[in-house]
Amino acid sequence: MPRFSRECSYCHEPMGADEFKCKSCGNMVTTKTAKPDQPYMSEYEESTLDRYSMVLLVIMTIFFAPIAMTIGGILLFNDYASKRDAGKILVTASLIMIVIYMILFFAFR
Repeated sequence: MPRFSRECSYCHEPMGADEFKCKSCGNMVTTKTAKPDQPYMSEYEESTLDRYSMVLLVIMTIFFAPIAMTIGGILLFNDYASKRDAGKILVTASLIMIVIYMILFFAFR
């Protein structure tokens, strides 16, 4: 019997027939390893922002820049890429709007 008769279902590294724990990733492997249809687990990824959401983000940023910056800062640490992108947009647009408000404030003072 060959030493490497199956592979880990998580990292796809070869492992022995008598091993139950993968040495490379540390996951427990079932006794029978079947090749999955998809090589990697697909995570649920939320769709990108639609037009309605973008309009709301712009309006919120224009009128409530500090609140938009706070919400954007929170979204920067989200697991989903689309939410991180929205957070980047909010923080950047909020900073721009605050600078514009400061310029207008000191110009008409």
